[in-house]
Amino acid sequence: MNDKVKYLLSLLGGVLATATKQYGLIFLFVVIGIVFDFVTGIIKSKVTGIALSSKRGFIGFWKKISLLAALFFGVFLDYFIPTILKKIVSLEIPFALPFGLVIGAYIVINECISICENLYACNPDIMPKWIKKLIENAKDKIEDK
Repeated sequence: MNDKVKYLLSLLGGVLATATKQYGLIFLFVVIGIVFDFVTGIIKSKVTGIALSSKRGFIGFWKKISLLAALFFGVFLDYFIPTILKKIVSLEIPFALPFGLVIGAYIVINECISICENLYACNPDIMPKWIKKLIENAKDKIEDK
């Protein structure tokens, strides 16, 4: 990797970490989950003989972009709602809103389920079934609440 790319990535990472404060870790988890899901999806397609296609890749790309958009919208709500309440009705919320973190956790759980499914499709013996069930139960509980 050349130095310009490293400097640009460092700058973007620094700006993101500074701007997001408490959200840096959840952003990192979401991005790592998306990358691992992408990689395990490619491995799954090679192992199972499913052909890679640009149409499927294009659809998958936009799905991942929509996940990031949902996360950014959640973070926006976390900042927007208290700001607007303070400006309009002089009401201060004494706690941080959880929209961004909840959406981020939901995305990470979904990516983990997808990663487990991909790995299980590659080799059923590689993934203990209890891990897959544990992650699915966590997803179900989040969806119920």
